[in-house]
Amino acid sequence: MADISYEPIIKEMTWSYSRVKAFDMCPYGWYLKDIHKIRGKDMFFSSYGSFCHKLLEEYYKGELAKHQLLYRYLTDFRENVKARAPSPAIFKSYFQNGLDYFRNFEPVSYKICGIEEKIEGEIEGVKFTGVIDCRAEDDAGMIILDNKSRKLKPRSGNKKPTKTDEELDQYLIQLYLYGRLVSEKYEAPISCLGFNCFRCKPPLIIEPYVQEKSDLAVKWLTDNVARITKETEFCPDMDYFKCKNLCDVHDHCEYYQMTWGDER
Repeated sequence: MADISYEPIIKEMTWSYSRVKAFDMCPYGWYLKDIHKIRGKDMFFSSYGSFCHKLLEEYYKGELAKHQLLYRYLTDFRENVKARAPSPAIFKSYFQNGLDYFRNFEPVSYKICGIEEKIEGEIEGVKFTGVIDCRAEDDAGMIILDNKSRKLKPRSGNKKPTKTDEELDQYLIQLYLYGRLVSEKYEAPISCLGFNCFRCKPPLIIEPYVQEKSDLAVKWLTDNVARITKETEFCPDMDYFKCKNLCDVHDHCEYYQMTWGDER
């Protein structure tokens, strides 16, 4: 592929945090989906997260009462999470965590202003879009909350950032980019960013909005879009667990089939 340039196609793209992260996970998988438009199949982790997102969206939009959440989780789980988990232990952990969360569900205490709100615009010349799970507000300004199935940990407070601190900062990039467009759209400051990690106890992680981190998030976006735009190789990043359980186009991947056989 080195003699073929996809730069004209890539330059016309509208970017999202997940589109950039998908390239980091595997450039070839990104190439299959974003250049060749191959549609991925349902995967366990993504469909589990989407299902829990859906229940929370319906609750906060007033379509489900609090006492209905657990019932819907139990009755609709298999219909919405059809893909096989990597192992029985992983299935048990995810299912039980969701069960505990919706059984003991408590809504966020902030004033809710928007749920599953699409935001789009330009960030330093990059066309960008995203969907904000929850936009809320307090006396200091707006709050952007993201529902997460990943078990993130609150900031450690250590002088030297831990690995979990670094992971938290990586996920905060998405919210800082959302914040950039939200503050422009509503002409209001962002006071906090946060994650509702529905597999954790307690689920809520709240971080103050820091302008320097917002600037770093913008640099992360522009640098990565520039890097991807110039890409010609799209080499695969081969890791069995990731390829088998996270990549939704591995059925179409020649590298996967050459390495591990035609596992369906």
